[in-house]
Amino acid sequence: MLLRALRFIAGLALGVAIWWAATPMYNRALAPPTQLLLHVDRRLADAVLVPQERKIFVTSATPLPTATMPADQLTYNIILLLALFASNERAWRFANVRGLVIALAILFVSHCIGLVISIESTYAMRQGAWSDQHYGDAAANFWLTAELVFRIVGMFGVVFASWWALSHSKSVST
Repeated sequence: MLLRALRFIAGLALGVAIWWAATPMYNRALAPPTQLLLHVDRRLADAVLVPQERKIFVTSATPLPTATMPADQLTYNIILLLALFASNERAWRFANVRGLVIALAILFVSHCIGLVISIESTYAMRQGAWSDQHYGDAAANFWLTAELVFRIVGMFGVVFASWWALSHSKSVST
């Protein structure tokens, strides 16, 4: 038990270091697929995502107001994922590393979806007259609720579910 806790703490420290150092590069990888997803909503079809350091800026050549998204606040759950996989027995065995890689892919998709939700919530609730003109009360409440649920439950739920499924399945653990 103590050894598992020490592995968790080591994974936590490694996760913080990787997350802090890699976030600017990760945001550059996160922006293009998220922009494609964002263009499904015709209100944001002309939005352009511009990653800069730890933030992603939403700009456009149209009257769409600009917005700043603190993308690092949507991706820090990678720290917990790395700590959980590090706490597994024989953390460097092939099956565990394969599970981690699969979980990282799942997490990337969830980060794209989370960024879309956060952008939609920002434009639905925090852009003054533009928000009132383009989103109704029901849509604004939906996007606000979606963002709260994602940030409170979803961000960590996807990490725990991925870790549990990929660490405890027969195909990974054998």
